[in-house]
Amino acid sequence: MTSYANNRTKTIVFNCQKELNRDSISNRCNQLFNTPNEIVYLKKMYSYALKKDSVAMQGFILSNMIKNYYNRSVADSVQIVFNKLEKIALDNKLYREYFDSFNLLCATKLYSQEYDEAIEYANKLYLHAKELNNTDGLIASYENSGIIYMETFRYVEAIKAFNEGLALLKKDKNRRYGYEFQLTTYIIESDLKLRDYHGAKESMEDATKILNEWKSKKKSLPYDRCAWLIDCYYIAMYVGLNQPENAEKYIESAKKYVDKVNDSYVYYYFYYTCASYYKLVKNYPEAIKDIDKVLSISIYRPALILKGKIFLESGRYKNAALAYDLALNGMDSTYSESFSKQINQLRTIHEVDKLEIKNKELEIGSRTLKLKIVISLAVILLAVSVVSFVYIIRIRKIRNKLRISDKMLKEDKRRLLDSEKELIAEKDKVEKSLKYKDIFLANMNHEVRTPLNAIVGFSSLLTDLYKDGSSQEYVNIIKYNTDLLLKLINDTLDASSLQTGLLSFDYEQVDINSTCSSLIEEMKHNLKDGVILHFIPDVEGEFYLRTDAIRLSQLLSNLLLNSIKFTEKGDIYLRYKIDYVCNQVIFSVEDTGKGIPEEMQKVIFESFQKVDVFGQGLGLGLTLVKLISIKLGGSVAVDSSYKNGTRIIFIHPIN
Repeated sequence: MTSYANNRTKTIVFNCQKELNRDSISNRCNQLFNTPNEIVYLKKMYSYALKKDSVAMQGFILSNMIKNYYNRSVADSVQIVFNKLEKIALDNKLYREYFDSFNLLCATKLYSQEYDEAIEYANKLYLHAKELNNTDGLIASYENSGIIYMETFRYVEAIKAFNEGLALLKKDKNRRYGYEFQLTTYIIESDLKLRDYHGAKESMEDATKILNEWKSKKKSLPYDRCAWLIDCYYIAMYVGLNQPENAEKYIESAKKYVDKVNDSYVYYYFYYTCASYYKLVKNYPEAIKDIDKVLSISIYRPALILKGKIFLESGRYKNAALAYDLALNGMDSTYSESFSKQINQLRTIHEVDKLEIKNKELEIGSRTLKLKIVISLAVILLAVSVVSFVYIIRIRKIRNKLRISDKMLKEDKRRLLDSEKELIAEKDKVEKSLKYKDIFLANMNHEVRTPLNAIVGFSSLLTDLYKDGSSQEYVNIIKYNTDLLLKLINDTLDASSLQTGLLSFDYEQVDINSTCSSLIEEMKHNLKDGVILHFIPDVEGEFYLRTDAIRLSQLLSNLLLNSIKFTEKGDIYLRYKIDYVCNQVIFSVEDTGKGIPEEMQKVIFESFQKVDVFGQGLGLGLTLVKLISIKLGGSVAVDSSYKNGTRIIFIHPIN
């Protein structure tokens, strides 16, 4: 076949030193695909590779030259370059380049209708690949055998050979997308010849998938050429299925590649399928026009047969007879007895080798199975021996441990009995101590508070009697400290009573507004200069809550005193909100004081926890708040979101 495109040689500018690597050469060859310019480039790169004494690159470049000559059907040049490559490749074990190129040489002989030589080369290729046990050679051999079967109309055998090659290709870790695509296209063509359109469509989908994966890897590839070929296959399939509308869609899709791709084979196949389409729709002038474009490339028998069919359908019987006569002349050598024998010989070689391989595999499998059985038995015996030995040792150890354990259990039993007696004695002591503690608290509640209340009361009277000079100052000091002492004792006793359950609660309906207003008035004399105390109720007038008035006042009083203690200036707010949805009243005491450090907020309600370790008090005020809140069925917590001081929230249930 001769190329149909404009093949004028143009000046190629490139840097040999920079491009002397496989990727750069592949990319450049893809740009110059199937043109004489590609040969010009490869010859220059080959000269540079010779200077650099790079044998591997020489083999790679020569194999690319063979691909170009093969695609452009320059048969003599394929043979010449292969002769040069053969010695380099075999001496340096460049088997991939050698077998790929040997395969193209065989195909060249076949397409040049040198059938005897083609079969001879195919046999030589297979035997050489088998001798070297080389996967690339076997793949090339299967491809070549498949092409020979296609040329002799043995499409089932062809598909079988191509699938053998694909199976070997897919085992390779380094995917060869171009080779996979090529073998898949041969399977598509064979399926189409067999009118197996379902198989052809599946293979076309596989080819499209391979092409997209190839493209995604950003490898050098003739994408337009491959996409054009797939469109041609769809045209052929829909023509075979008698669906001209679908075939026409793919003809329009394929037309955009005609002037972009320089490939005589795809050019041939495109116009061949177009001629088939126009024959189907009975547009015989266009069909003859397209089939003549095919025959201008090569006098190829399938094209002659199609031309004969077109003439026959259009009533041009004489022209049809001439076309059929030319096609029949080309079939003489194809169906010669010697050629048929050679084909059978090629098939026999493959089949015999496959049987030998299967026999060897079965023999190896049998030996492997016997070896596995022997190894398994040995492993089992060894395992049983080890397990038995371990079991005996373990039994002995267990017996010794049981003897020791029995002695230890008897000793532990004796100790437990002694401990039980001691615990009973300690329990009696604790119960007595708790009883004495309850009696002590009850006595303290009365005996300590009674004289202390008298001292506090008389201290208040003294402030009224001594209103001038130093006497008033002394009296104020006495009153302040007696009040402080009374609060400390009250907090201590109340906290203890709450923890032991001695403090009872009396529930009644209490007016919250009145209780809170009274507390505000009581607390005002404790405020520092510049601090203002506010009460903000949720409702005006009266709001009654069932609670213990004394304990609620004590809880709120402690919260207010805490805020007053740590607020030097600003405001202190006592608020409450009624939440009827959750059936609760939410009290809050909020100040603009120094605040509670974040690390203290979780423990501030525990006993003896103080924000200011040097300040007055035992750290029981907020502990008492928590104990009272629990007794009232509510809860108390520091609002960590408030950053302008301290906000403590107390929740009291309405019922």
